[in-house]
Amino acid sequence: MIVKTGLLIVSNPKHIGKVLATIKTHVNNTLYIQLLSALQEPFGSFQPNIYTSSPKFSKTINGIYSQVAYFCEELDVRVLLSGLKYNNLTSINTQRPVDLVIFDKPHQKEDIDAFIKKKINNITSKCGILTIDSGEFEPESVNNESLKIYKHTVLGGTFDRLHIAHKLLLTEAALRTNSKITVGVTDDKMLEGKLLSELVEPLQKRIEVVKDFLMDINGELETNVVPISDPMGPTKNDNTMELLIVSEETMKGGKKVNEVRLSNKLKPLDVFCVKLIDEPHPSKNEETKISSSTSRMRILGTLLKPVENKMIYPKGPYVIGLTGGIASGKSGVSNYLQTLGAMTINCDLLAHSLYKPGELCYQKLIETFGKSILTETGEINRKILGGIVFSNKSELNKLNSILWPAIKAEVIKKIQTSNSQVVVVEAAVLLAAGWTDCCDEIWTTIVPKDEAIKRLQSRNNLSVDEAKSRLDAQMSNRDYVKASHVVFCTLWEVEYTRQQVDKAWGLLMGRMDSAKLREKL
Repeated sequence: MIVKTGLLIVSNPKHIGKVLATIKTHVNNTLYIQLLSALQEPFGSFQPNIYTSSPKFSKTINGIYSQVAYFCEELDVRVLLSGLKYNNLTSINTQRPVDLVIFDKPHQKEDIDAFIKKKINNITSKCGILTIDSGEFEPESVNNESLKIYKHTVLGGTFDRLHIAHKLLLTEAALRTNSKITVGVTDDKMLEGKLLSELVEPLQKRIEVVKDFLMDINGELETNVVPISDPMGPTKNDNTMELLIVSEETMKGGKKVNEVRLSNKLKPLDVFCVKLIDEPHPSKNEETKISSSTSRMRILGTLLKPVENKMIYPKGPYVIGLTGGIASGKSGVSNYLQTLGAMTINCDLLAHSLYKPGELCYQKLIETFGKSILTETGEINRKILGGIVFSNKSELNKLNSILWPAIKAEVIKKIQTSNSQVVVVEAAVLLAAGWTDCCDEIWTTIVPKDEAIKRLQSRNNLSVDEAKSRLDAQMSNRDYVKASHVVFCTLWEVEYTRQQVDKAWGLLMGRMDSAKLREKL
């Protein structure tokens, strides 16, 4: 039985790992976790006798999320706090309806039925029950950190692809707050310099996800989730704030916040530092702690948005448009795709062939830009032509109006005569030229601008200014990504790029097989 949403009733938190490995085979989306109350009376009050203040749950919840990271990081796990904080709550409330209730120890059927009826508000009509024995009970040790409760707690971050480290930060804020939480979410201006910033989710989506999580785990609190365009956010002028939640990485930022508050004649904030969780399975290039940058690296080569289930060439090949900025590694990816079985069409090389004497574009280029673009032997000098068009947008538009229609016509000819299952059309200008109507999917390669400049200097023997002018004449990485189904980054070693391409190719083959099966059905 595989369901969308599960609710795990935990009486043995230290051994939760023993049940999580099994749960992920039954739940494929959201897993709520509710800590039980008195451990010998699992269907009694929610408030454990040894915990007299909600911050004392910090260590237990940190341990749960650490085990979640190891056993089922792919699930959206949410540890519910309302029942732990408020003695007068008599039921478990979740925003998503529960399809499966899971217990980590055996109970009598009549007790389970009574518990579900009395204490779980939002269940589906066909809600199932599963018991997974976590073994002998091991008592929790009491957390001796600060037990102070605050009226207004604040924290900030990018909160891209909400992961376990984010959930810990938000949970710690909720445990230490009895009234209000303010969360600052960084806007696009603050993303510069972040690894794979082009893949960061839209601001509004990040804000909504944070709101949704806080409402789920502790909906009684007032939550204020706001965009911020500087590291201080609202902390620099809000006198009601009392506690700042930081991570080990942002401790210095917390000190800076208090410096600014003091300069503004505001009371400094108490600061609570949350220890980061180790990434259980880091690869060579990933961070050792759970992070958003690692999450973004792991979606390279995956499908970022749905593909229309309609092949442009029903009786012909499946066409991938491979694009990306100058020096972003398109050719390396294209060449590797060729070894996997794809036919590749390099539009740069195609364009060069259209420059040759006797071709239609050759005469048009001379008529437009003059004979100064010719070599002594009468061929087009592409370096001279490049110097003209890359420094003048109007001249570049003239070149494009000549080349783009001719290239597109040649590409379509090659696609229609191909016997390959997959054709890859490699073109930096694929999006700008409007050639997406020739392709079933768009794949993109990106590298940071500084890396592209270095590559252009080395490969094309250009100055920094010349390299920048060429990059500035094209679309931004962010625009490439927005238009793409799959994205690769070639910043690291070749083997890591090939791992991304292998992933994308395997997923593509799966999509194509599924489409063929649907046709047969």
